[in-house]
Parts: sequence; C-alpha cells; structure tokens
Amino acid sequence: MSNQKSSSIPLMVEKKLTEMVKPPKRIPSHTLSLSTLDNAPYNEVIYKLCYVFKARDVVDDDNQPEYLVREALSGLLGYYYPLSGTMKRRETDRKIQLSCGSDDGGGVAFTVATANVELSSLKYLENTESDTALKFLPELQVDKDGYPPFALQVTNFECGGFILGIAMSHSMCDGYGVGHIMCALTELARGEKKPTGTPVWERERLVGRPKENDKPPFIPGGDTAASPYLPTDDWVTEKINISAESIKRLKEATLKECDFSNETLTTFEVIGAYLWKSRVKALSLDGGGVTSLGVAVGIRNTVNPPLPDGYYGNAYIDMYMPLTIKEVEEQSISDIVKLIKQAKRKAHDKDYVQEELANIEHIINMNLTIEGRFCLTDWRNIGIFGSMDFGWGEPVNIVPVVPPEITRIVSMFMPAPRLESSMVEGVQIMITLPRVAMVKFKEEMNALN
Repeated sequence: MSNQKSSSIPLMVEKKLTEMVKPPKRIPSHTLSLSTLDNAPYNEVIYKLCYVFKARDVVDDDNQPEYLVREALSGLLGYYYPLSGTMKRRETDRKIQLSCGSDDGGGVAFTVATANVELSSLKYLENTESDTALKFLPELQVDKDGYPPFALQVTNFECGGFILGIAMSHSMCDGYGVGHIMCALTELARGEKKPTGTPVWERERLVGRPKENDKPPFIPGGDTAASPYLPTDDWVTEKINISAESIKRLKEATLKECDFSNETLTTFEVIGAYLWKSRVKALSLDGGGVTSLGVAVGIRNTVNPPLPDGYYGNAYIDMYMPLTIKEVEEQSISDIVKLIKQAKRKAHDKDYVQEELANIEHIINMNLTIEGRFCLTDWRNIGIFGSMDFGWGEPVNIVPVVPPEITRIVSMFMPAPRLESSMVEGVQIMITLPRVAMVKFKEEMNALN
C-alpha cells in the first residue's frame, strides 16, 4: 500500500546540508601537473553516477549511510588528497593545474538530502530520465576560473534505502580510477583501517613529447555521412538489455562466418559490430558518406614498465575505424570484428602509444578542436562495478549520468541490471539517438533476442 501512496505523489528532494569534508591532516600548499591524456580537452567533462541501495532488513538500525560515507570520505582524502584540490586550465599552455592544500584546506563537497518517496516507486532508477537522476547527484561543473574534481551526495528515501551520488572530473581519472576510489571508500565505510590498494600519482608517465620541427598534428576527419534525422533537438537515451543467450547466438553465427580459433571472440567486439551496423541503419545515413566507429582501448599494460595498479589517471586512447556507409552495410559482423581487433592490437603497440601521446600534446599546445565521432566504451570490467557493499548489500542499480553532448556520440557497455535475474551474464547498452531513429534502432537490437 505504501508503494501506491509514494508513486502517486510528486517527487521532492530536499538538500538539507552541504559541508566541505577535508583531509584528516593538513596538506602543504603545492601544485600537481596532469598527464597528456588528462589534459586532453575531450576529457574535461564531469561524469556522474548514482549507486542505488535498497533498505537493510534490520530492525532498529542506528547506522546511517550518510554518517558512514562522510567518515569514510574524510579517511579517503588521507590517501587520495588530490581529490580535495582545485583544477584550472592555464591560458598560457592550455594545461590543467591541480592546486592542493589551499589556505582554507580545500575539501570535497558532501551533501545530505531526503526524498519524499520510496525507491520502488522510481523503479530503483531503471530507465529514469536524466533530469530526475540529477536530483540525487551533487552539483559540479567545469569552470574556467577553477573547480573541484570530486563531490558526493547521499539521498535518503522513505523506505530506508538511499542513493549515493558521485560527480567526478574525467580529467582526474578514467573509469578504472573511479573504481579504485569507490572501492577504497567502500572499504573505509566498512570499517577497514586503510584501503587495500595504494594510490599512485605518476602522471608524468603519460606525457607526450612532440619532436622539434615535428609535422603538424594529425586531426582525424569528422564523419561526412548525412542523416535525414539530423540536426535535431529531439534526442532520447535508452538502455537496452541483451541476454547471455542472445550474445552466445551472435558469437556462434560470427564464428561460422570466420574462424577466430586463435583469438578470443569478445562480447564487446560482436555486440559492438552489430550495434554499429544497427546505428547506421537506424539513422538512414547516406551511402556515399563516411562514418567512424571508435573504441576506447586501455593502455595500462602497454607502456614500459606497465602502470602500477594504483594509478588512477586516464590510461586509455580512442581508436577509430572510418568506413563508407556502403562498406558498413556490406561488411559482415565478422569483418567489423576484425577491424576492432586490428585497432586494439595497434593501440597495444608501445611505439604507437608514444606517437599518439605526442600527437595529443601537439593538439593541446595548438588549442585545436577534434570533432566528436561515435565511440564505444566498456564500463563492465573497469572497477566501477566492483564491491560496493558497506552494510546495505551491493547496489541494485548503477546509473551513469553523462553530459548530453557526450551521450550523443558515446555508447556505453554496462553490466546487466541486478534487478533482473534473467539477465545474468548479459550486457546493457546505453545509447542516445534522435527519437525517430531510436524506434528503428530498438527493432534492430531486439532482433537479437
């Protein structure tokens, strides 16, 4: 009955308290430099995540999530103190500087809020609009005059459940780095004396060094294929679940097209190839134009020596495969899988990585703009979705909230929602398309099932 009541009233979220949580010890004033990948303009965006926790099945429970998280955050800043600093991009060389240990001690904004409904009335944020999810997230945005890299919010619900919302500058860390930070926060909230992992800065390891009198930087060309549905202001974001059985069938069909016996055929590769073909068809792109598929490839183990496990800066590069629309339509899933594998092998070449770092450094120095192109990124195994149980069990849902200009060109592979037992070992795809194109895209993706 309570569910009916809560679902019939409008959602109201009251932000009751925001405080600056500081490191447990004073940090001497100093400035840290970031890597070339951290400094890349396309990484200077704010990514946000909602971790959704059900109520604990405990009577007379005095442990409040906001207290545990707040205390854990203070302890966390003893290890990850750069999170309490201020980021600002210099006009002189276009590099971001991280100022730590300011006179007021810096800190991380921590907000406590309450919602007037039960989480079940919001379906635990499954397929929730971004405008609703933003109510459970801290306010944080890039500011040319300086901005903090990290903020947290705990929102308590009528049912006893809560949402832990985080906001993080992508210039500070990639998904793997967020995973390290959130796992450390969880361990401290559980009562551990210190995190298992030791954070490592070492951003100088990934700084590109353009050669003197080097040729002009390589700027990848933008897509030229036109769609009758673009430009538009009517965009829609969907999460599409793909079952383990559907993935298995697609892999089997792909193996019949081509023998990959000497290589592992990954879910990312086969679903990525199918998704790209489906997106091209849904957008009705003109056959003579060119479109690109990008894949984000981790390079932690490519540099020599490999980056330490505790490194939490950006450690990936985007690899792009341009094809004409006619080529995308005519090539099989196995053909596109081969292209993805080739791109990944190239990204794992040490010399290529150094060339790419030098090229990005050159682009930053010249303040050039890179046009956005469609890219796939895999959030399933990078640490964000490791253990988050600090007394309330694992989150039943994890909802990324990404700036609209990013969601339109980046599709995310995510773990299947824990709320659906039929989706064990499946995958969830998050994608944004013009509303009219999304109808056709969903038809293509549903054909897998």
